[in-house]
Amino acid sequence: MGSCNSKNSEDSSLLETLADHTDSINCMTIADDESVLVTGSEDKTARMWTTQDPDGSECLGTLEGHTGYVTTVHVFDTIIITGSSDKTIRKWDMTTCECDFIYSGHTAEVMQVICTGDYIISSAKDKTAKIWIFDTDDLEEGEEEKACIRTFKGHLKTVHPLIYIPSDPEKGEEELVITGSTDHTARLWSIDSGSCLQVYKGHTGSIMTMATDLDARILFTGSTDSTIRSWDIRSSRLLKIFSGHTTPIMCLSVVNKLMYTGDTAGVAKCWAWNFGDCTKEYKGHKHSITCLKFFKGILYTGCGDGDARAFEAKSGLLTKTFKTKESAVVINCLGLCNHKLFTGGRDGKLRVWDITKTDGVECS
Repeated sequence: MGSCNSKNSEDSSLLETLADHTDSINCMTIADDESVLVTGSEDKTARMWTTQDPDGSECLGTLEGHTGYVTTVHVFDTIIITGSSDKTIRKWDMTTCECDFIYSGHTAEVMQVICTGDYIISSAKDKTAKIWIFDTDDLEEGEEEKACIRTFKGHLKTVHPLIYIPSDPEKGEEELVITGSTDHTARLWSIDSGSCLQVYKGHTGSIMTMATDLDARILFTGSTDSTIRSWDIRSSRLLKIFSGHTTPIMCLSVVNKLMYTGDTAGVAKCWAWNFGDCTKEYKGHKHSITCLKFFKGILYTGCGDGDARAFEAKSGLLTKTFKTKESAVVINCLGLCNHKLFTGGRDGKLRVWDITKTDGVECS
């Protein structure tokens, strides 16, 4: 497989370093059953990895066919969806590594894809988002363009973050999509009609990241203007402005009544979003926070300084720094399952870390 399963003498929690990719790992996702992790790379491929093998992770297969770097990956059942700078989206059979369908129609780099089971939803630098049918078996040769059933037009610049809100027949609510853009706005769209239902205006910078509360009633948007804003999704009414960061917001995550955010100055914060108060700050980063995830009471962060970190979410205590041996390895993405932390770096290496001892030990 060409993997380098090296141990790092500086950090005994490093279980493996897997070097199958030949360029930067841009994105990763973990299947719902936590059996497979998928990475997308600057080397124009996506790869599948085992997560539960006690003998270590292994590359299960390589998805080859894109002519540009892979920007986004999504797993649905035994299907993998990838988006690329080559302007296409590909649907892959996980069991065979074969490409089942190529979705063409975007005219610029695909930024994100999500799959609902009925649809694939995509965003791109061409200022649009699109809805594609997931099941393409009934399309005849030459009918590939019929896979796209909606194009959402209205944004003035790149569309990046996406949120899908399923329908609720009991409440008479339809399927919805929220898009965020570098044009400083987010928009709410009807999948059924294709119309724009709301525009969320107020940010003075690009919207880089979004989330909703558990009930999908409140939208949270993080921006390069250094603020996070919360909105009533159905009315677009601005609820709160979360001020305190001084540099662009790169990532956010909403967990119950708390929101975690990270910026380009290396500052991570916890907010009680009902009240707008910052309740905790997580210190120790030496560069931009590129990604973060809350998992079992611990906030994990990936950083441009090459390290991942684990903080007790409640106390703010730094309990572990996952240090890479090489210098200047930017962490682009991270994932967690089966007592392991997976980090994807700009050096093209997938690192696997043991997280069973991240509680209660303060790092220097």
